[in-house]
Amino acid sequence: MILHRRNINHGSQEEIGYDLGLVVPKVRTEKKPAAGYGTRIGTKKYSINSYFRKNNIDLKEKYFPAEITTDVKKFIIENLKNGNDIIVCFNNKKLYGAGDYGHISLIQSINNENIILIDPEKNMPKKRKVKLSKLVDAMKYHGKKNRGGFWIIY
Repeated sequence: MILHRRNINHGSQEEIGYDLGLVVPKVRTEKKPAAGYGTRIGTKKYSINSYFRKNNIDLKEKYFPAEITTDVKKFIIENLKNGNDIIVCFNNKKLYGAGDYGHISLIQSINNENIILIDPEKNMPKKRKVKLSKLVDAMKYHGKKNRGGFWIIY
């Protein structure tokens, strides 16, 4: 979504997923990772920055844990105003009530305490409205170890 929005030529979803270490049942022939199925972007080899470098894309990703962001609303507004993309990583069950796993979405907008997320999850609405405080709680719950928080693409 980010590459498309910025008019950057890129590979297919499958190629991007492969470069990010995506492991799903019956597709990538590897043992199920300890963290479960999904990408392994927390490792240097499969990081977003590694993907950008490998594909000569002039973008960078920087991680900000929710705990160290003092004024979250201001942080989001400033990043959107600067044209940055904001990926949020959170515990799905804590935010949506089902599925005890990590999940990511892209912040589209903020209006007072309401956040509009663009959600890639299959069979779910692509735009989802959530309360800022609930999103922050879900990011903190997911934790720094699991990269819960903000991933700024600039």
